[in-house]
Amino acid sequence: MHLDDHGYVSIVELIVYIPCLIPAVLVCLRHGFKRTSGWIFIVILSAIRISGSICELLAYNNSTEALIKATLIIDSIGIAPLLLIVLLVLSRLVDWINISVQSPKLKTKHFRILQVLIGIGLVLGTIGVISGGSQAADGSFTPSTTSKAGLILYLLDFAAITVMFGLSLPNVSAVPRPERPIIFHIPIALLAIAVRLLYSTLCIFVHDNTFSLFDGSLAAEVLMAIVAEFFVVIITLALGFKLRQDSPSTQGEMTDLVEKSSNHALPLP
Repeated sequence: MHLDDHGYVSIVELIVYIPCLIPAVLVCLRHGFKRTSGWIFIVILSAIRISGSICELLAYNNSTEALIKATLIIDSIGIAPLLLIVLLVLSRLVDWINISVQSPKLKTKHFRILQVLIGIGLVLGTIGVISGGSQAADGSFTPSTTSKAGLILYLLDFAAITVMFGLSLPNVSAVPRPERPIIFHIPIALLAIAVRLLYSTLCIFVHDNTFSLFDGSLAAEVLMAIVAEFFVVIITLALGFKLRQDSPSTQGEMTDLVEKSSNHALPLP
C-alpha cells in the first residue's frame, strides 16, 4: 500500500487520538460516565477520528464510493461532538450562575433545544452524504443541498452558543473560584470550533483547489480542521482534570444553595 501525504496524516491522527482515549475515559469516570454529563463526547470524538483515519487508510486498497461516503459521514459527525462539548461545559457555568441570580436568563429548555438542533444538523449531514452527493470522474465529491443545510444548522448552533455565553458574562462573579477555569475555556474552545466550521463552510460552499473534501490543500485541512479539533480535545481534557469532580457532597452543596434561593438551578443537560 503506497501512502501519500493524506495517508501519513491519518496515521498521525491514530497515533494522537488512540492515547487520548485513556485520559478521556478517566475524565468520564471522574465526573460521571453518563452521556448527559458532556465529558463522554470527548470519547466519542476521539473514536470518530480513529474510525475516520482507519477508513481513509482502507480507501488506499479499496477506493469504493461506499468507503468514500463513510469517510465523509464520519467527518460530518465530528462537528457535532465539538459543539456538544462546549455547550455542556457552558451548562455547568450556567448552573452556578442560576443558583445565585433572581431571574435566570438561560434555562434548561434553551440547552435542550440546542441539543436537538445539533442532532438535526448531524442527521442532515449524514443523509446528505448517503443520498444526495455526487462523485465526479476525477474522484471529487460535490456535497448535496441537505449537507449544506446541516452545516448551516451547525453554524446557527455555534452562534447561539456564543450568544448564550455572552449573556452569562455579566454574572460570572457568582461562579465559585474552583469553577472559573470554565470562563476561559469556553471562548478559547469557541475560537477553535469557529476555525473548524470555517474550513467545512469553505469546503462545502467553495470547494476549490484549496478547500475541498478530498483534493484540497493538506495544510489547510491540518491547520483548520485536524489541529483545531485536537486542540479542543486537549483543553477540555485539561479542564476535566482541573475541575472538582461531581460528588454527593458537591451535589448537596448545590442543593442547599438552591433551597436558599428563590429560583431553581439549571440541571446539567
